[in-house]
Amino acid sequence: MLIFKKGLTVLLITLIGVCSVYAQEKDWAFWQKQFFLSNADKTEDHETAHFWRTQEPHIKGVQVTATLPDYPWVKVSGYRNRTVERCITCHDGISTTSTSHPPEFGCSACHGGEPESVDKDQAHATLIYDPQAGTGKRNPSSLSVVEKSCGQLYCHAGHIREDRNHIQRLNKSMMNTLAGMISGLRYQWAGQDKKTARYATQAIVDKDGNIPHEWGALDKLDKLPYFSSLDIPESDQKSIHQISKHPSDRLLRKECFQCHIDSPPAPGQYRSQGCAACHFSYSKTGLYEGNDPTISKTQPGHAKLHKIQALPKRMICVQCHKRFSIQPLGDGPSPVRKDASQSIDEVEEPINETAAEQPQENEELSPDGPVEETQLQVKVEQLEVDEELSPNNLENEGLLVEIAEKDNNDNIPVPEKEFSLFASTDNVQVDVHTARGMDCIDCHTQRDIMGDGNLYSKQHQAVEIRCETCHGDDATYPMISKVTDPKDAVIRLSKHYKGQPNSVGDWMAVSERKMRMTNVKVQEGKMVTLGKQTGRVYEIPLLRDSKAHFIPQHKSRLECTACHSQWVVRCQGCHASMNLRQDQSELKMADSPPIKIQQPSLMIGPRGKVAPMLAQPERHFSLLDEKGNPVPALGVGGELRGKYQEWHFTNPDSLSGSNLAYSLNPHSTGTKVRSCESCHLSPKTLGLGAGDLKIGANNSGKNDSLLPLNRSDKMVKASAFDPQAKVSMRGEVLAGSHQTKARPFNQREIVKILKVGNCIPCHDQYNDPIYQDIKKSYTFESTHEHRQLRKKILNSKQTQP
Repeated sequence: MLIFKKGLTVLLITLIGVCSVYAQEKDWAFWQKQFFLSNADKTEDHETAHFWRTQEPHIKGVQVTATLPDYPWVKVSGYRNRTVERCITCHDGISTTSTSHPPEFGCSACHGGEPESVDKDQAHATLIYDPQAGTGKRNPSSLSVVEKSCGQLYCHAGHIREDRNHIQRLNKSMMNTLAGMISGLRYQWAGQDKKTARYATQAIVDKDGNIPHEWGALDKLDKLPYFSSLDIPESDQKSIHQISKHPSDRLLRKECFQCHIDSPPAPGQYRSQGCAACHFSYSKTGLYEGNDPTISKTQPGHAKLHKIQALPKRMICVQCHKRFSIQPLGDGPSPVRKDASQSIDEVEEPINETAAEQPQENEELSPDGPVEETQLQVKVEQLEVDEELSPNNLENEGLLVEIAEKDNNDNIPVPEKEFSLFASTDNVQVDVHTARGMDCIDCHTQRDIMGDGNLYSKQHQAVEIRCETCHGDDATYPMISKVTDPKDAVIRLSKHYKGQPNSVGDWMAVSERKMRMTNVKVQEGKMVTLGKQTGRVYEIPLLRDSKAHFIPQHKSRLECTACHSQWVVRCQGCHASMNLRQDQSELKMADSPPIKIQQPSLMIGPRGKVAPMLAQPERHFSLLDEKGNPVPALGVGGELRGKYQEWHFTNPDSLSGSNLAYSLNPHSTGTKVRSCESCHLSPKTLGLGAGDLKIGANNSGKNDSLLPLNRSDKMVKASAFDPQAKVSMRGEVLAGSHQTKARPFNQREIVKILKVGNCIPCHDQYNDPIYQDIKKSYTFESTHEHRQLRKKILNSKQTQP
C-alpha cells in the first residue's frame, strides 16, 4: 500500500511537472528562444548563427519617449500613462509599423493592453478590439472601437483642420454607410418610396454644422431595419430595432455587407476591418510573412506584415471592386499630348524626372515658365472668404485660377485631321490610365475614398474628380490654385508620395468641389499627374490644345465617358431565393458567372448628361414561407400585387425594379472613341434592346421601328420588347433607376439621335460642317436641292467599279 502511494505521488509530481513545462513552454522565454533560433536558421554565417543560438532569454523593454510631430508638447506615453512597455519581450522581431509610428510610440497607444506585464493573459486583458469582428484581438481599428485608438485626440481626430480628422470623415463615408447600395436596392424593390438614402449600416448624424445640401448631403441616416427578429444577432438583442419584413433588408445584410469597410471579408478572402482594411496588406493565402515568433505562419487570416501602408495599393481596392480586377496594372509610357485620334501605341516615351529636376521647396513654380508651343498666363479670380470652412477649400482663400492660352501663332492655321465616323472596333483595350501604370489613388482623392465629412445618398455625389479636373474642356484649361500655406494639406499628404513633395508656390489642379488636388500640378509649364506610389510623371493631354471636339451638341450634352468608354462590365441575370422554414431563414444566390464585357449602352446620367449604362439583365426573386409556398407581394396600401415567385419587382415609380438602368463610369477610357454609328444607328446603345431597326421613309425618325431579335415573348404575347430593353421606341420606360435625375432616353431624344443616323452614310467625317449647325442642316435636308444632290451622290457611288 505504501509502495502504491509512493508510486502515485511520483506519478502526480511527474504530471504536475509535465503540465508545468507545457504551461511554461509558451511563456515569454519560449517565444524569445523561438526568435533567436529563427534568426540562427536564416543566416549562413556560422559566427552569427552561433551568436543567436547562445543568446539567453531576458525581459526587454521600450522607452515610450515619442511626442506627436505636430504637437511636440503631447507625449505619446500620456495616452496610456505608460513610459516603459515590455511587449517586445514576446513580440521580438515584429516590423516597425511605419515611419510615422516609430518604436518609440510603443504598442499600447494604439492597441491598449497592459504593456508592463510579460504574462500573456494579463498583458492582453484590456486590448482594444471588436469581439464581433471575428478576427481575434489584433485589430484596434475596427470602427466600433476606433475612437479608442486611431481616433484619439490629436491622432487622426480632434484637429482644428478638418482634413486631418480622418475618423469622423471615414464614419460618414460611402464605404462605411453603404447608403448608395442600401437605398438603391430598397428603392428598386419597393422597400422605400424615395430614391434618397434613409438607412446606413449604423445610425449616424452629421453634427459638424456644415451640410452642403446642394451637393446632395444629408443630415442623418438611420440604421438599416432587420427583416425579422430572427435576424437580430445575440449581441444586439438588448436594443430596440426596427423590423421591416422586407426581403431586401435580409439580402443586404447577408450578401452585400461583405464590402462594408468594417465587415469581415467573404470566405476565402483576406483583409482586415476599419482603418486596417485599406492600410494593411494581406497575401492571397492570408499568411503572415514577418518575424514575430508569436504570430502563426500556417494559420491564415493575418496581415503579411505589421506595417501600415499610408497609400493603399490597387490590390486592396479590387478586393471589393472586383470588376476592376480584369484590368492588370500596366507599365506603359506616359501619355503625351499629340492628336486626339492617336491610338494607345502612338505615344511618346515616359517622362522620368528625378527629384533633382523638380522644383526646390522654396522655388515658386509659376505657369509663366517656358513652354514649347503656347505661353501660359494666370488669371486670378477673387472669391469670398469663409473662415468656418475647411482651410483647404479654395473658396476660402481667393486663389481659384484658370490657365488661359495666349497663342503666339494666331495667324498660322492648324491642320485638321479627318476622323471617320466608321471607326473600327478593335479588341478590348485596358483603360488608358491603368495601362500606363496609374493606380486608383492617382486619380481618386483622399476625399473621394475616405469621405469629405458629409453623408451622401449616391456614389456620384461623393466623388469630386471629373475628367475636366485634369484635362479641362474645349474652351478652358484646368483650374489651378497656388499653394501659399506651409501647413496646407497638399504639402503634408505629398510627403507620403514617392519623389519630391509639394511646396509653397506650387500650382495645383482644382477639383469640382474647388479643392486642391495633391498630385496634379503645373510642372515646367505643363499639367502633369504624379504617380503617388511610383513617382512617375504623366503629362496630361489638354482638350483645349487638341481641337478634337467639333460637334456643339456633344460638348454640352455628353459626359466624356459616353464616347471614350470602350466597354462596360455585363452583369449576368441572377435569381435570389429566400426560404423561411423551421424558424431559420435561408438565403441562396445563384452562382456568380464569369465576368463579361460589352460596348456600353447609353442613358441620361444623374448629372443630366449622356453617360454609359451598366449592362444588366432582369433579376428575379422568390420568397417561400415555412411550408414552401410563395409569399404574397403586397402594395403600399395592402393590395395584392402578386407572389414572390421569380418576382419582377416594381419600384415606387411603377417602373421595373428587377430591370435596372444604372449610369456609371466603367473605367475603360480609351484615346480612341466609339464609332458614331454605334450610337446613332444602334438600338441596343439607346436602350431599346437588340433588334432589327427600320428607318422610316421621311427621315424624321418618327416612323422608325424596332423588331426585337428575341421574338419568343412577342409570340406568346407576353411582351413586345427585347428582354434587355430599357425603353421602347415610343419612350415608354421599361427599366427603373434609383439614381436621382437618371433615366433612359425619352422618345424625343431617341428620335433626334436616330435622325442623325440618316446623315452618316453620306456625311461620314466627324468634322463635317453639317454637324456644326444641325438645325440649319435639317432645313436644307428638306429642300429639293438636297434631294437632287443626294440622288446624284447615290447614283455616282452605284456606278463606281
